[in-house]
Amino acid sequence: MGCRAVEVKRPRGVSLSNRVFYDETKPFTCLDGSKTIPFDQVNDDYCDCTDGSDEPGTSACSNGNFHCTNAGYRPIYIPSSRVNDGICDCCDTTDEYNSGVNCQNTCREMGRKEREELQKKAEMAREGMLLKQKYIDEFRKGREEKQARLQELVEERQSLQSEVDSLRAKKEEAETPEKEAKDAHKKEWEERREAEKAAFEKKRSLEAFTELDEDSDGILSVQELLSHSEFDSDGDGSISDQEAQDLLSSSQSVDVSTFQDSVWPQIKEKYKSKSDASSPPPIEERTESHSEIPHEDGDDNGEDGGDDEDDVDDNDDFNEDHRAPPGKSQGEESEMPPYDDTTQQQLIDSAEAARNEYESASKSLRDMEDTIRNLEKEISLDFGPQGEFSYLYGQCYELSTSEYIYRLCPFNRVTQKPKVGGSETNLGIWNTWAGPENDKFSAMKYDQGTGCWQGPNRSTQVKLLCGKETVVTSTSEPSRCEYLMEFYTPAACQQPAEIPQSEDHDEL
Repeated sequence: MGCRAVEVKRPRGVSLSNRVFYDETKPFTCLDGSKTIPFDQVNDDYCDCTDGSDEPGTSACSNGNFHCTNAGYRPIYIPSSRVNDGICDCCDTTDEYNSGVNCQNTCREMGRKEREELQKKAEMAREGMLLKQKYIDEFRKGREEKQARLQELVEERQSLQSEVDSLRAKKEEAETPEKEAKDAHKKEWEERREAEKAAFEKKRSLEAFTELDEDSDGILSVQELLSHSEFDSDGDGSISDQEAQDLLSSSQSVDVSTFQDSVWPQIKEKYKSKSDASSPPPIEERTESHSEIPHEDGDDNGEDGGDDEDDVDDNDDFNEDHRAPPGKSQGEESEMPPYDDTTQQQLIDSAEAARNEYESASKSLRDMEDTIRNLEKEISLDFGPQGEFSYLYGQCYELSTSEYIYRLCPFNRVTQKPKVGGSETNLGIWNTWAGPENDKFSAMKYDQGTGCWQGPNRSTQVKLLCGKETVVTSTSEPSRCEYLMEFYTPAACQQPAEIPQSEDHDEL
């Protein structure tokens, strides 16, 4: 049952706390001490005091304040200029005592609604506090487990580091003979390729010399070159004596050795054999088609065949040995041959196994170090007076508006992404708690976000409010590139204050 307060007699517009300054048996001294006047001049509708304190119940002083008692609700002050202005500002109607306006006293109803709202908030705070206590308990237990796990990992890291160092040494030891074997194998292959290429070129030059030496006397003369217009150097379509002599190093003739050393390098790109002129298939195609025809005994000596067959038979060994697949020059191996079994197994495979062991251990060490860093970071964060905000770590909460999706990841970052096209924008990275000195855990500060065009880097202030659920409810941009979020969480709840039961009271 409510308790009704006793009304204390005091001048109109004076609060209970200021009643002591208004003693009807004494002269009134202005509250700013500027003047003392007879008490009968208080509320006489004439302003005597410069601070307006002599007219608390009238509108005579422009800087005065009228006190609404509002029994059943809560008292307020209104400017004296609103007294008797025809508008009911006090729910108890006391400000319109002489204006003729018919005001209804709504203080009881307003008080009832306010108490209902306070009851709802108190109930929500109580439910939030239960969750908050759960988060605190989980934080304490989890923190102990994380610290123990961190200590284990730090000790294991030392052992794993030793293993990695040992495997690195083993790997390097295995790689030394492997490299030597690989280098030797490659060198041998390259030397063989060069030798094959040189042999191929020598064979080509010998074949060319044989064909160019029309009288087969072992000497190539100027006269014998004149029928080969492909050696024309001045572009007139034929080769002159002088041009032929120039090719023969200013000589009239050369032997096969001189031809191979001096003449062949000049003409090998231009040279066309008679078989080329008659347009037979290329050497590779000829060899392939020829290899499909079985040889009869005695064919190798060319006795049963004509000139063309002799040409093909004479080149069989060469074509079989040097014919290259598409994309490979004749006389060259396109790929390095495999290592011998002993080298492969004892050196190459052994080194590869050592590398794999080392890489596997190194990856385990890197993963362990990442886990250690993450644990150290989490343990070092300030999750509130009792760790109640720790449950937010590693979580993200979204708010969808008509244009954007806002994403808050506590202790990490805030982002904004357009619903249609466009990339994500960083609205700030976690910095610190940013509430007032007496309540610093009521707000979070995220800064150093994406820079604005000709402006500062984006930043976000997150206001934390008590709620049974964890949810972002609103986002705004009070200043350019400075955002404000409202974030409800049980961790922000406080023990609710006792709600007054009385419906009638002078002042709260």
